[in-house]
Amino acid sequence: MGTGKVGLAGPAFPALGLGCNALTGEYGPADKTAISTTVRRALDLGVRMIDMAGAHRPGDLERAVGKAIRGSRVLIATRGGLRFGAAGEPAGADGRPGALARACDASLRRLAVDAIDIFYLAGIDPRVPVEESVGGLGQLVDAGKIRYIGLSQASAEELRRAHAERPVAALALEYSLLERGAEAAELPTARALGVTAVASRPLARGLLTGRISSVDHLHVDDVRRDDRRFQPENLEHIGHRLLAAQQLAAEKHVSLGRLALAWLLAQPGVVPVPSTRDPLHLEMDAAAVKVRLTAEERDRLEAIFPTGSGSGAARRRDDDLTPGR
Repeated sequence: MGTGKVGLAGPAFPALGLGCNALTGEYGPADKTAISTTVRRALDLGVRMIDMAGAHRPGDLERAVGKAIRGSRVLIATRGGLRFGAAGEPAGADGRPGALARACDASLRRLAVDAIDIFYLAGIDPRVPVEESVGGLGQLVDAGKIRYIGLSQASAEELRRAHAERPVAALALEYSLLERGAEAAELPTARALGVTAVASRPLARGLLTGRISSVDHLHVDDVRRDDRRFQPENLEHIGHRLLAAQQLAAEKHVSLGRLALAWLLAQPGVVPVPSTRDPLHLEMDAAAVKVRLTAEERDRLEAIFPTGSGSGAARRRDDDLTPGR
C-alpha cells in the first residue's frame, strides 16, 4: 500500500483508511461482531487508519473498535463536539472547549487508549469562534490526550483561522468523483497549509460502486432512502456518467469503486476512507492502491465527472461527517 501522512510533521501510514459509517447501522444492521470482523480484516489487508465518530450508537462503535484494534499498531481518528437532543440524537455542533474536553475523555475511555491520534472538531459551532474551539483542542494536545487536531466540514477561511491558532493536521471533507466542490477552495487551502485532506464518503455513499440504481436496493432501515441524491431523478441524472466510467473500469479490468478510489489516491495530500461491512467489498477497496491511472485516464474521468456535475449534496453544518462509502 502507498503511504499517506498526517499533516507536515505527523507519521506516515498506508494511504487508504477505513471509515466506519457502514458500521454504525445507518446503512442497515451492523452488530458488534460485524464491527470486529470488519476492522480486523481491514488490519489484515494493511489498513492502519480507522476513522470514526464517538457519537454513534451512542459510543458503542468506539467500544467495539477499541476491542478490535487492541494490541495493533493503528492510527485512530474520532470526533467530538456535538450537542444532543432529548433522545440522544445529534442536535448540532458544540465547540466549547469544556465540551470538547469531556467528549475526548469519553472517547479515551471507550477506546481504552492513552491518546487519540486525530481528534476532529465534528462541526463548526456558530456560537463559538473556531479559534476558541481549536484552542481547546490545543490544550488536549498539550495534555497528551490527543496527538493531532482535525477539523470536519470547515470552510477554507475557517481552516486558515484555525491553523493560525494551533496547527491543524487533517481536514475531513466530502470528496469524490461525484462531489468535487472541495477543489475550489478547501483542498487548495489544505495543501498550502500542509493539512492532510481526509476524503469522507469517497464513493459518494455507494453511488460510485455502480451497484445502486434504486432505493429498493437499500435496506429498509438505510438512511440513504431519505437522501435526495438517491431519489430517482438524481439517479437518472448521474446514470450516464456512471456508465461512461464503468466503460473505463472495464478496460482496466477493475470495478468502478476501485477506479474511483484510485482516482482519489492519485490526488496529492488526499487520504480516502471508504466504509463497508462486506468482506468482499473491503478487499476490493483495499486493492484500489494497486490501480495505477495514466494522466490520460485521469483526464478522462474528470471529463466524465466535471466539477459541479455531482449529486447536489448540500454542505450541512449539523451533519456529523463520519467517513463512509
